[in-house]
Amino acid sequence: MTPRLTSPTIGRDAELAALREALAATAAGAGRCLVLNGPAGIGKSRLLAEARAEAGRLGMAVAAGRATELDRVAPLATLLTALRGSTPPVVDGAGMAALGAAGSQVTNRFWLVEQLGELIEEYVRLRPLLIVLDDAHAADELTAVALQILVPRLQSCAVTWLLAQRPGPAKAPMHEVTARLVEEGAVQLTLPPLDPEAIAEVCTHVLGSPPAPRLRALAARSDGNPFLLEQLLTMLNDHGWLQTAGGTVTSVAEDGLPAGFLSAVEYQLRHLSESAHRLLEAASVFGRPCTVHEAARLLGRSAVAVVPAVEEAVAAHVLVDDGTALAFRHDLIRDAVYGNLSGAVRQTLHQEAAVLLEAEGRPGAEAVLHRIRGARPDDPRTLEALSRAVDEVAPIAPSTAADLMLQLLDLLPADSASRPHAIAETVRLLAVSGRLGEAQGLGEQALRGRVDPAYEATMCVGLCDALKHAGQDATVIEYTARVLARPGIPEPVRAQLLAIQSHAMLVVGDSAGAERSALAAAADGEPSALVYAESARSAAAHARGDVAGAIAIASEAVEVADQDGGDARHRHPRLWLGRALVAADRFSEAEAVYELGEREARELGTAWSQPLWHFYQAELRLAAGRLDDAEAEALAGERVAQQLTALALLPSLLGLLADVAVHKDELGRARDLLRRAVRLGDTGNGTTTEDLAWPQAQLLAAQGDGAAAFETLAAVYGAVGERPLLLTLTPWAAPAMVRIALDAGARTEAGAVAATVRSLAASATAVPSLQGAAAHAEGLLRADTDALRAAVEAYRDSPRRLARAAALEDLALAEAAAGARPRGVALMEEALELYASCGAVRDAARTQRALRGMGVRRKRWQQTAKAQTGWDSLTGAELRVVRLVAEGLTNRATAERLFLSPHTVDTHLRRAFAKLGVSTRVELARQAITHDDANDRVKA
Repeated sequence: MTPRLTSPTIGRDAELAALREALAATAAGAGRCLVLNGPAGIGKSRLLAEARAEAGRLGMAVAAGRATELDRVAPLATLLTALRGSTPPVVDGAGMAALGAAGSQVTNRFWLVEQLGELIEEYVRLRPLLIVLDDAHAADELTAVALQILVPRLQSCAVTWLLAQRPGPAKAPMHEVTARLVEEGAVQLTLPPLDPEAIAEVCTHVLGSPPAPRLRALAARSDGNPFLLEQLLTMLNDHGWLQTAGGTVTSVAEDGLPAGFLSAVEYQLRHLSESAHRLLEAASVFGRPCTVHEAARLLGRSAVAVVPAVEEAVAAHVLVDDGTALAFRHDLIRDAVYGNLSGAVRQTLHQEAAVLLEAEGRPGAEAVLHRIRGARPDDPRTLEALSRAVDEVAPIAPSTAADLMLQLLDLLPADSASRPHAIAETVRLLAVSGRLGEAQGLGEQALRGRVDPAYEATMCVGLCDALKHAGQDATVIEYTARVLARPGIPEPVRAQLLAIQSHAMLVVGDSAGAERSALAAAADGEPSALVYAESARSAAAHARGDVAGAIAIASEAVEVADQDGGDARHRHPRLWLGRALVAADRFSEAEAVYELGEREARELGTAWSQPLWHFYQAELRLAAGRLDDAEAEALAGERVAQQLTALALLPSLLGLLADVAVHKDELGRARDLLRRAVRLGDTGNGTTTEDLAWPQAQLLAAQGDGAAAFETLAAVYGAVGERPLLLTLTPWAAPAMVRIALDAGARTEAGAVAATVRSLAASATAVPSLQGAAAHAEGLLRADTDALRAAVEAYRDSPRRLARAAALEDLALAEAAAGARPRGVALMEEALELYASCGAVRDAARTQRALRGMGVRRKRWQQTAKAQTGWDSLTGAELRVVRLVAEGLTNRATAERLFLSPHTVDTHLRRAFAKLGVSTRVELARQAITHDDANDRVKA
């Protein structure tokens, strides 16, 4: 009697149904993601095999891969292996060349993932795809990043992601990613142990007859694990310990039958020859499928000499030969063989494996793992190999590189001359990969020791740069001040520290300190520090109201970056130039600057800048009164910031979204957004006072709590003369602040705001919005109708439609109050049209109420309320995206056609899908055809 493989359907009906449902949906065009959880041997791999077979029956392509422990040091290996193995391959030779180009830049790992997403999206235009990753818990860092980004991005495409993983620490990279995917809608399937009835059914299936009570009791030793159960039955059968009688199968094994799995495997393998045992030991050391040649070399024999041992192990169902490599039939067998190796044998085999892999030109990171496991602390070859491996993986897998550096530190003697530099590099890599707690801990430990000032400063640059992007500005100021106080710091490093410090000071509101640090940094002349410092100077000038100065300084920084190239370009001074141009009402120039800058960021691969591009473009669109577009950019920025764990800008992005929500009369959503923003601020994520105080005050005013709105803006009122940043970013905030202060009985504060905006307007006569804001504020402060008329006229030359509408509204009320009702009605209707065209629902409703108060009744006002669903609900930007996607363009192709980022396109598409009630591109294309046909019939 020879046991058959366990049927994957036994005890797994619910999981199989979920898999088949997902695959059927993907075959029809809908994306799905399933996460399959369970310990080793519980049946995950067999369910994956069933899913692959079902996908084949549905005509789907299948890209299947399996992670190994060595993949952790091979960036993107797990996912790329799968995508190259489909028929036809998702990533062919040309695709690999494109990925190689995308990954050639030092900071380009996120662009590499985007390029990979483009290849998958293009592939599934022609056929649905199942991507299977077994043992996903062992996947490398970049594969984890790719899944975090691509699974949600491709949810409208015909892709099913099926990820199988073992339980592990919740904070492990892949477990964090899969937990986030489940939160976002992925289906989680957790395989429980087989119940007693299922165990009996498996026994019946394998043995051909039901088990007798004695065998059922023995089978229970498997703890409901199908693989262990099969191994147990196989062992009983191989030793003749099974007997059939009376239509049932029982065990005649001795009571001393080994219960532990290691013992059971050893029992099963003991009949193999000595050479087969040695082959298995060698194969177990590799930690991945290995070739016959590799196993033979590790044993010091020829490939021909080990062929009999290979055939023996394959015939015994211990190894599987797929034609190119040998793999253990199950990881549990490999783990058992490896676990039975003595320490000395294991160390020797790893040392020999490292030599073998280096000689064959395998990736350095793989060889170095063997060197670590077989290393002596004073082995210089191991230290050298570790350093090479770090250089190899750091550009696109900094967390993996940090882990390698931590292992190198464990091997370095305490008095090693290279130890300080190694610590500095480890701190930098930990910080860059978002492991700030570990970076700070190691940095503090190093700072307490005797560290050379140059190394200390270099370490501080890497740490503070990452802390800055994470929003920890107060900590940045503390660290830089401590290190800068020490003598002996090289001038270029000092300049970099000062430049980082200046940007941190800007966020905490110390504009004067920021300028001092920036000037000191710029004095060194090192291009990268100079450009970053000049960007801070531009922002400081902007904060104190010198818009022309901000533009001039930022323009010089751009010129230096363009001329010098190198690291200076990575500082992206166009971010600050664009913001200053917006303050000057030069919206078209700002848009062109942002477009050029974002394209440059894509070429350079500076992922850290992505949330900033989205935030500043959202600011521009909000200033122009394009509320839906502003919201889309801010949502894209929020998503990218979350993916990059770049939390510095999240509070500001949430504040901007709350600002939009107030205008759209979504006050509940605005409250939720601001609560999130405040919580982030409470955990140390820095943001400027204005970025949160202004939307909070607008929300409170909208809720009718003017006193609380005034209190919320207390710090802004108190510093308005020295720091009129809000008034330059949002000029119409000046009259709004005057109104809030007057309502609160604070005429002094109202007067200070009016005086400040008047001064700003006098120094920027070419900025219509400031001229209009100054006249508007004066008109409210003095109840001066002539000033309000001047404000409206000034705003007619301004691109800020919401500001113009607010001035029209106030002038209309003043004219009506003065008895000029017809003029007031005309002005109010003009304001209403502007608000409606911007999508400012709350403001439009307020003007409608005012018109009713003037005695006007017109049904056409109802048309200002935009539809919430269907094609009429789509914004212009959404409609443009939908049209191109319905034609079959990918996100990237659509982005290039519309001069948008792929993230913004993705945001528009998500919103359009929700409004149209579709979930796939296939459904979208069908709806587009139906909609166009209906329109054609109407026109006919």
